[in-house]
Amino acid sequence: MNTMKCSFLEIFLILAILLCFGVCNNSLSSSPTDNIDKFSSDFNIKTYGAIGDGKTINTQAINNAVNACASAGGGRVIIPAGTFITGTVHMKSNVSLFLEKGAIIKGISDLDAYHSYVPIADMTKYDNAYNTRWNRALILGVGVTNVAIMGSGTIDGDHVYDSQGEEGMRGPNTILFAESQNLSFSGFTVEKAANYAFMAYEVKNVVYSDLLIMQGWDGIHIRGGKDIIIRNSSLYTGDDAIAGGYWENMEITNCRINSSCNGIRAFMPVENLTVSHCNFFGPGRFPHRTSKRNNMLAAILVQPGSWFISPGGVDKIHIHDVIISDLNNPLMMVLNEGNTGGKILVERMNAVKINAYASSVESWKDGVFNEVIFRDISIEYIGHPNASSSGVSLRQPRTEARNLPCWGLFARNVRSITFENVNIHYTDTDPRPALYFDNVSEIRFNGMQYTGNENREKVVFKNCGVWYVDGLEIKIH
Repeated sequence: MNTMKCSFLEIFLILAILLCFGVCNNSLSSSPTDNIDKFSSDFNIKTYGAIGDGKTINTQAINNAVNACASAGGGRVIIPAGTFITGTVHMKSNVSLFLEKGAIIKGISDLDAYHSYVPIADMTKYDNAYNTRWNRALILGVGVTNVAIMGSGTIDGDHVYDSQGEEGMRGPNTILFAESQNLSFSGFTVEKAANYAFMAYEVKNVVYSDLLIMQGWDGIHIRGGKDIIIRNSSLYTGDDAIAGGYWENMEITNCRINSSCNGIRAFMPVENLTVSHCNFFGPGRFPHRTSKRNNMLAAILVQPGSWFISPGGVDKIHIHDVIISDLNNPLMMVLNEGNTGGKILVERMNAVKINAYASSVESWKDGVFNEVIFRDISIEYIGHPNASSSGVSLRQPRTEARNLPCWGLFARNVRSITFENVNIHYTDTDPRPALYFDNVSEIRFNGMQYTGNENREKVVFKNCGVWYVDGLEIKIH
């Protein structure tokens, strides 16, 4: 008997040690929602009076469920199958919103039922941060931590119309989080955003994963973000798919991006941005909400200061293993007033059916790009209907790509630019040169090919220093 008791005791101790080891191990690799997972309580919104009949207004019921969950220390608020009409849902720390299969949260048409983000910290560097009409949201989280929205359901902004909103039509954002951290959004669909599908101000440690975003204006718009991941998602948007700026340590990977505006648009500074294994393709599946056009503009546009003066740098940008097709412009990077440029590395980019404008890396104020590298690049241009060197003036761009005095690539105010195994090809005839360099100190060609427009000069150098062709130095006079 004593031997049997000892064995039970030993087994108990071993299990306890293993359990402790598992808990300790989990704490070493935390994710934004690990703290939420510690709470096992579920709070079904039907328990609080919600009715998913597509008619009943459930604002109070859903918020009561969220508040009860938060008061209990955290857990999951369950949205079961059904269509739940609601105004603003206020998210709380340590609360996860879980949309079961067939669950739909749908925005109410009554504009008075939406509440706005009001900044706690100083947000003056962000345009519109204090515009309460602009910052209304269907789901709102301010100053929260350890929050998730997940599941296989849908959040429907219903294109709620506001005649007094921007452009005389924009309504509330669908999901807005500000001054918050440790956030996770995964698995669900956002459709028909009345403004932006996701809007964020000053957020940290955020994961957007396995999302489907359709229609509306911008898909994921972040003004001030650190340690951000956007992955395994499909975005079909009427406006920019991913936009914003003042990003630090941001990764966009394995996404399908289709837009009637730009794929990625950073109009404020960006540092340590990686874009990888993404597919950018036009034309837009859903038309631009304002103009009704559906041509896709740029795949990747980094242009701080294009909307308003935004001091800061563009540095440590790595774009690799991307596919681009059937749009106006593959890549445009611009420095404006108060901006500096560090290192840009673009590699393994394959672009076809580029139908309007040359790629560009350019500065128009005091800043310069220090180092730009294009490696293993293939770009096919099919031509612009009004392409001509006559009447094309070299000017600072406004907010979008524009016609340039070359068809392939334009570089201005760059210290060093390198082309390794780069092939750009024009399928039609064009009187303009392929490449245009303005005030570039060092240019290196290693396996560079540019075919098309055979009867004209292919490269223009203006105020440039030295260039190298396959390691051979050639002075520019």
